[in-house]
Amino acid sequence: MKKNKVLLLIMIMGVLIFASSGNAQQFSKIAQSGMKWLSIPIGARGAALGNAYTAGSADASAVFWNPAALALVENGHVFVNRTQWIADINLNAASVSYEVEGLGTFGIHFMSVDWGTFKGTEFTGDLSLYKTTGTFSPEDLAIGISYARRISDKFLVGGNIKYISEDLQGGHIGTLTNPRQYDAKLNAIAFDFGTLFYTGYKDLRFGVSIQNISAEYKYRYEAFPLPLTFKFGLAMDLAKSFFLGEESDQSVTLHVDAVHPRDFSERLHFGLEYGFQQMIFLRAGYKTNYDEEDLSLGAGIRYDISDNYELGVDYSYISFENFDAVHMFSFDFGF
Repeated sequence: MKKNKVLLLIMIMGVLIFASSGNAQQFSKIAQSGMKWLSIPIGARGAALGNAYTAGSADASAVFWNPAALALVENGHVFVNRTQWIADINLNAASVSYEVEGLGTFGIHFMSVDWGTFKGTEFTGDLSLYKTTGTFSPEDLAIGISYARRISDKFLVGGNIKYISEDLQGGHIGTLTNPRQYDAKLNAIAFDFGTLFYTGYKDLRFGVSIQNISAEYKYRYEAFPLPLTFKFGLAMDLAKSFFLGEESDQSVTLHVDAVHPRDFSERLHFGLEYGFQQMIFLRAGYKTNYDEEDLSLGAGIRYDISDNYELGVDYSYISFENFDAVHMFSFDFGF
């Protein structure tokens, strides 16, 4: 027992030290990656918990947080997410997973971004300077396959392979008398990898996730990487572990993530989820070291339609300093 408490203390201290170590370099890492839309959170449950979901994503949305947790999802699941992001940006995502006994859990997923319609302009070189060239609509899409497996009762691993496509609609370069058309299109391959480990002390678990591992890409001149992100997360049901006992129909789970993004200094994410009879959930989250984001709230419900089917509905509210709040809805159907 004493050994487990020491282990818990060491892990918590490690998260805090890790998250505070890079603050002195806060501005030196800005704008070092492209395709930042890959960092938008997917899943109302995780978003409501302040994105602190690396050690808690035991549902079909796990492919977007920590693919190792997909091994916790029993039978088959279909997950659908709708997000109205800032600046009228709309994001849709979905995943399907299925457990194959003896082999592991397999999944497919996609993510698409609707940026809306923009007015195009072109430099003329005369007094008018610019002329309109009609409208254009950038397109972004990511499609991936996932695999997760239990190595033991306590240790799980998983990964994603993603095909990513971006089309910014291109334009003209060169001089006014010798314009040249160029295409701002890019196709990329990226990988995610994750682990999840149950310590054996109560239900304490920690997860590690590395997202958007890829080569560097470029449109015209300057090469850039995708938004590589390293996450270390802890989760534990405090109510059942210390106050109410294992047989209680209530839970209060604490989630903590330390995040190391390529293009910013280290961050801490916190989340707290209250559950009643594993059916009704209330959630809150807080993020540190962000210019715009901090507080998030949400709720969810799980309902067993029959012995073989279940439905989950989740909602999250994410506040921003200078933008309208973001509303996110997710649906999880188990079969």
